[in-house]
Amino acid sequence: MDALISVVRPAVFRFCRARLASYAGGADAADDVAQEICVAVFKVLPQYQDNGAPFAAWVFAIAANKIADAQRRFRRSAVLVDEFPEQVESSPTPEERMLALAHVRAAFQLIQRLPQRVQQVVMMRAHGVSADMVGKHLGMSANAVRVAQHRGLVRLRQLVEESEEHRELFAPFLAGSDAKPAASLGMAAGF
Repeated sequence: MDALISVVRPAVFRFCRARLASYAGGADAADDVAQEICVAVFKVLPQYQDNGAPFAAWVFAIAANKIADAQRRFRRSAVLVDEFPEQVESSPTPEERMLALAHVRAAFQLIQRLPQRVQQVVMMRAHGVSADMVGKHLGMSANAVRVAQHRGLVRLRQLVEESEEHRELFAPFLAGSDAKPAASLGMAAGF
């Protein structure tokens, strides 16, 4: 269970933070909501049935429900203020959010073109799982995980460079990234 939660929690925390950041105090509440999600996953894990969908989809369905609950709590507890603060909100604009969403969707489409094992390695590493933990989960050594990750990210860069649409979309992330070409593509996907 510890291994499962150590993989699930960082991903759901980032998901919570992204979905709650626009609410006053939402960034702080993301940690609490992520904890609620982990507890819910733990409680309903015995009823989980593999129906062909990824396990992560099941976890994120639980997360989406918990986040919706938190958003409803935020809406009900709106606080009126006498004057507006002089600071500008640092959250992304709607245009920036849509552009980020386009980056994530394109990155996931490209990742799906990788071999299954490499997809798993790239996704787990992008979610912050250590090479040792990925190796244990996939039956690989930590070094084999790093090699698979490197090869997968190099292939992703090739896929981007082969497509004019993807080159244009990921240009801000690939410019000047010769030293670490793969990391910038991961940044584009929000990793």
